Amino acid sequence: MNRLFKTYSFIAMIFLGNLVFAQEEVFSDEVNVDDLGDVSDDFKDNFFNALAAKAIGNHDKAIQYLEACEKMEPESGAVQFELGKNYLMSDAFAKAEQKITRAIEIAGETEWLLETLYDVYDKQKEYDKSLNVLEKLVKINENYEELLPYQYARASKNQEALAIINKLDTRLGEEERRTQLKVQIQERLDTNEARDGNIEDLEAAIASNPKQEKAYINLIYLYSKKNNPEKVQEVAEALEKNLPESDKAQLALYKIYLENGKTSKGIKSMQKVFESVQFDTETKINVLNDYIQSGGADLEDQEIQNAINDFANQVEDVAAFSALGDYYLRRKDAVRAVSFYEKGLELDDKNYDLVKKVALLSIDIKDYNKAVEVIDQALEVFPAQALLYLLSGVAHNHLNEPDIAISQLETGLSFLLDEPKLESDMYQQLAWSYDQKNDTTKAAKMRSKVKMLSKKT
Repeated sequence: MNRLFKTYSFIAMIFLGNLVFAQEEVFSDEVNVDDLGDVSDDFKDNFFNALAAKAIGNHDKAIQYLEACEKMEPESGAVQFELGKNYLMSDAFAKAEQKITRAIEIAGETEWLLETLYDVYDKQKEYDKSLNVLEKLVKINENYEELLPYQYARASKNQEALAIINKLDTRLGEEERRTQLKVQIQERLDTNEARDGNIEDLEAAIASNPKQEKAYINLIYLYSKKNNPEKVQEVAEALEKNLPESDKAQLALYKIYLENGKTSKGIKSMQKVFESVQFDTETKINVLNDYIQSGGADLEDQEIQNAINDFANQVEDVAAFSALGDYYLRRKDAVRAVSFYEKGLELDDKNYDLVKKVALLSIDIKDYNKAVEVIDQALEVFPAQALLYLLSGVAHNHLNEPDIAISQLETGLSFLLDEPKLESDMYQQLAWSYDQKNDTTKAAKMRSKVKMLSKKT
């Protein structure tokens, strides 16, 4: 859950149903033995072993310890809570929901339990359920209200989202992310309205008042749905002419110009989009991706590069950094591409696609130490990804560290699932590792396995 305020780290929430501390909250990073009340030593050992296992990410082991606790104290809310947390961290959402719900039955709708239940629903994108929980959390702590507009928007409750944004703006002052969301929601509502619109009525409205921006936008939408790019361009150019202070026409024009080979015009429209405050980050990312796919990134144009550089300096968004990395990779600037992919990883270290891009490009530009650093960190999050062990082996081989390479590659082999190409690459790297160690017998053995796999494939 993206918390916008300070939260406590709850190692264990002690609300043991039939014990001394049944309804007490424990807000500490460690739980003392005395906090558990009158329970057996065996229970205490298993409970704290579970906390230790969870702390190092061994959730399966933690669950085993907690199941032993559950047999001894079936009405222990703390055990149900910890089971729910470990199931959630293992992406076993149905079991997580069951245990957290049971904990709520024992201890009541406390803040930390509802917050965990919110996470269970939110990670499954069950937005109606998570919204129901979030509304309960708001009653407990008004700081949760800052999450409401985003959740309303996800649940397609657009009017409710706008209402809470206005309320938050009044109470807390305007904030950039909320303002961007407000723009997105309004555009969504305008699009819905456009679907129900009538081309003749919109054209008549523009004829009577050429300053109606909304009418142009709705008309562009309707002509786009009818696959009529000529009319889209005509309306967009009329919007640009009659409302020069509006940048909305550029969203339609840049794509039409690029598709029709009018690259110079397309770039000027794109430049206006990137520089405009009328568009949110997501819209600019979509434009940048369109530009990359159109082949425009291969062109030498200083103005659009300056606009993209300015955009890069303004954003703090994983998708934006990924798109910017793709842009510079397309321009064969691997060093700069890596720098943007790394910025994305700083915001989301569980983004496997970015991990692969950084690792592969670091090896490509011969920055093997960087590759090792990124892969080592990634393996803490993705310990069963065979590709990462292969890339680690490649990097360590280039660093003349064959023993580490062999260890990594052999570990990676244990995670393969009928992947002969990947397996062949691992044995090739192992052969190189043994070559560095002057172990010609093992090197030859690895190469023979490569030959066997080549026949198999």
